[in-house]
Amino acid sequence: MIFIIRPITYALVAVLCATSLPLSAKNYTPAATGFLGLNTVPNARMDDIGTLRVGVSILDPYAHSFIGVQIAKPLSITLRQSAEVSSFKDKAKRLYPGVDFKLRVLQEGAHNPEIAIGAQSAFGHKRMAGEYLTLSKRYNNFDFTAGIGWGRFGTAGHIKNPLKSLSRHFVKDRNNNFEIPNDPSHWFSGENVAFFGGIEYFTPYNGLSLKLDYGADRYTSEKASFGYATPAPWSFGLSYSPLQWLNTAVAIQGSDKIMGRLSLKDSPKNWPFTHKKYKNPKPFYSYRPHEFSSIPIAESAQNSGLNITNVRVEGHKIYADLAIPNEAATPQEIGRCVRHIASQSGIDIEEIIITPRKDGLTFSAVKIMRTDFEKALIYKQGSPQEIWDNTEFEIKTPPSKMPHNFFGLSQNIATNIALENDFSLSEEDSGLLYRNSIIASAQSRLFKGVSTGAALRFNLKDNLNNLNRLRPASITPIRSDIDDFTKQRISVENATIGYTHTPYPSLHIALNAGYLEEFYAGIGGEILYRPLRSRLALGADLWQVMRRSGDTPLNLGILAGGITTGHFNAWYDIPRHDITVKARAGRFLAGDIGISLGVEKHFDNGAILKGTTSISNRADFDVFGGTTHAYHALTLSLPLGSLRLIPEGSTIKTRIAPLGRNTAQSINAPTNLYDISENMTIDNMAKHWTEILD
Repeated sequence: MIFIIRPITYALVAVLCATSLPLSAKNYTPAATGFLGLNTVPNARMDDIGTLRVGVSILDPYAHSFIGVQIAKPLSITLRQSAEVSSFKDKAKRLYPGVDFKLRVLQEGAHNPEIAIGAQSAFGHKRMAGEYLTLSKRYNNFDFTAGIGWGRFGTAGHIKNPLKSLSRHFVKDRNNNFEIPNDPSHWFSGENVAFFGGIEYFTPYNGLSLKLDYGADRYTSEKASFGYATPAPWSFGLSYSPLQWLNTAVAIQGSDKIMGRLSLKDSPKNWPFTHKKYKNPKPFYSYRPHEFSSIPIAESAQNSGLNITNVRVEGHKIYADLAIPNEAATPQEIGRCVRHIASQSGIDIEEIIITPRKDGLTFSAVKIMRTDFEKALIYKQGSPQEIWDNTEFEIKTPPSKMPHNFFGLSQNIATNIALENDFSLSEEDSGLLYRNSIIASAQSRLFKGVSTGAALRFNLKDNLNNLNRLRPASITPIRSDIDDFTKQRISVENATIGYTHTPYPSLHIALNAGYLEEFYAGIGGEILYRPLRSRLALGADLWQVMRRSGDTPLNLGILAGGITTGHFNAWYDIPRHDITVKARAGRFLAGDIGISLGVEKHFDNGAILKGTTSISNRADFDVFGGTTHAYHALTLSLPLGSLRLIPEGSTIKTRIAPLGRNTAQSINAPTNLYDISENMTIDNMAKHWTEILD
């Protein structure tokens, strides 16, 4: 069990491998509900991109647990579960989940403050919902914060809502006791708003700061519901970080309330394992061989873990196809390919043209000058930048006259394992839900783009057995009967036959049929248009699927009836921030219509961080009468490829998302064209180009 428990712990707190970095003199820390702030109010500060925080806190009448991520430089997202309790020992009377965000609109300068807008329970229960505009300015060891709040942050009612004159949207009544969920239609609305502020002093003692704030939350809903005695609005506390990744805090609010908080933080970039294990590259010889021979090139490359095929010479040019592994940096693979080709390509060859291929797809050819490699590796007079300056992309390659290899680029079976950890903080009736499982996969590429794949899921541990004891059963479940699927200790995750092809440059297609994912079997496909030099990619997917049965051996049974689902997709790589934004619109699995918005960040070590929000025109219900049209997820994928005896492509995947939902659900397709093509764009290759000589 150590092998299971330890990776789960790493994934939850974003790899708690304490670094040896010195503590920052100004280590900003969370407030009670998870956003960076003072004791009870938010400031405008942001973490470093990719930072994950996990924490718990208590301040009567609530205990909060939260998982937050700095998904981009100006944007943080927090998944929070607030429980109505007075002590951690008490059983929760009610649960109030929510998704919070903070967006920086102006970075601090020499004379201007940092400014951010944010929302607590932007999506979630109205009890905790509130929005704010906050400013922070640092002076020596003091950090000053002031802001204005709406909703929960505005119940002090200092002034009338200044936005009321702009639109009827802001005139809406704001009653946080309603069971309907909070959503954008309620943001920044209400009759009154209020002011808050405070100071944080960073002491000379490393990691210790003092926080003093004045809040604008008057607990009006709590007074109306159970006669809560509102404490004074001021609070004073101490925050201490004995280690870079650990923070503790204690504070008093008024004269009769005590707050305690513990939070952990780290970043996926500190994960000690990487996405690929590289052997030592082939030496680059100081002489050129007299004769060309394609067979030694392919054989020597295969011994080094490379798959080079279709090698042919035309004049002073040599052409070759190179299979790129899923977890590899493309420039490094190209550089290793050049070494093998140059060692057997004769005296007169100057231009080496390599066509990358991956999972049946063909990408733009790359022309490398052989002399540039000789200058860099033999004479130490070149650099990756000089190789880049002379490299050409989107080279047209002549058709091959060589006989086609029936078994394509790879005859080997690729295997990998994934430790999947699913957690939900977004439950009003069940509190924390979890599920742990291992998925063992195998894929084999057959011929002309055709491949097969299969995976087994080993269910390890979960607490989903009480889901349907509390919630009303669905007549046509989409994923609400997930507890039935976890009863089988071993089940078939997927078993498909697929086809991938690149009919035109930058245009890719994928088709799949069989058991597509844990809940559905069927047939469908995807199309993607992704030009080499463009940050924008467009695509679409369409599926005709049938529901699998969780009451049959290996969950292989298929229920009668069919469902058609599909979406139009768009991706955009934001420059400078190094993140990708994704938007989808279409029909979900329950027949509901809606949109999805997501952001994702890829780290150099292979870790991937994703955040997604989906909005549907249908709602899920809970036992308290609440409804939600939204589905939110945070996913962290950590590579295990550099561990001994672990197959390439293996991962630990932790997903924080509601479990057992029916609305806003999509097919987990066995093939993802955007992910396959991710390391083939000009931007991605430029980012990793320094590895071409490794």
